[in-house]
Amino acid sequence: MKLNDRTRRIIDRVFINMPIRLINDKYLRLIEKHRINLEIGLDYYSLDNYSYSYIRTLAEQLKKFGTIMTVHAPFNEIFLGAPDRLIREASLSRMDEAFELAQYFSPQSIVMHLNFEMRRFGFIYDEWFANIIPNLKVYAERCREIGAILAIENVYEETPDAMISIMNNLEEYPVCHCMDVGHVNAFSSVGIPDWIEKTESFICQFHLHDNNGYEDTHAPIGHGNIDYSVIVEVVSKMKRPSIITLEPHSQEDLWRTLKGFEQIGLDQLLNPLKQIFK
Repeated sequence: MKLNDRTRRIIDRVFINMPIRLINDKYLRLIEKHRINLEIGLDYYSLDNYSYSYIRTLAEQLKKFGTIMTVHAPFNEIFLGAPDRLIREASLSRMDEAFELAQYFSPQSIVMHLNFEMRRFGFIYDEWFANIIPNLKVYAERCREIGAILAIENVYEETPDAMISIMNNLEEYPVCHCMDVGHVNAFSSVGIPDWIEKTESFICQFHLHDNNGYEDTHAPIGHGNIDYSVIVEVVSKMKRPSIITLEPHSQEDLWRTLKGFEQIGLDQLLNPLKQIFK
């Protein structure tokens, strides 16, 4: 497939999320051919099924392609603020393993889910908060050591309140908010404009995909009901460059997502990644 100039411009300016399990020979050829920049998914499957040497070799191969990378840390059942000590220890053990591997990719950011759920932790919020802050500081320092930013992503948070409290308590660390607009649209009780109004000063990364407002379908941009004009307006006014990650769940949706990204015109506002990360 030959890319037109507009699509080429977009690929030069965004990251594509891809779990390690999908980076087989087929996708390696696609990544090399089109010089795709990646958000590497270090999920539980990757940590359980691939050796350190395999992942390190993969990272070296991707760097030879000229691929710039971010990393997405594991998130399934990862509760760094859990009141149960054993759950916290299991979460920390899994996260330690991921960070050990993440450094191989020389990531610009490492994304972690905040994983605050009002139904689960709301009645013990103070205990949850007291547990998660010191743990996030540990991983923020590890990000500092490898030259990355710790980007904390919203998922099931119904309001931005917990995210704001976290950001205000980590001001001295390389930490920012990764705004996942699809998650806000599907799970939040307040809309994207409200989230942006309250968290814009903390945002340094966006996860962009679409849905119908009820399910986290990760549909291509333009195949749901998200009003992306709000995102375009925010990015146009941001004083610092923001990392943009697209999250298609198939190769077909990759091209549909890039087309949707082109149609909203966000590519006209973004600098090439090699300029942002000089």
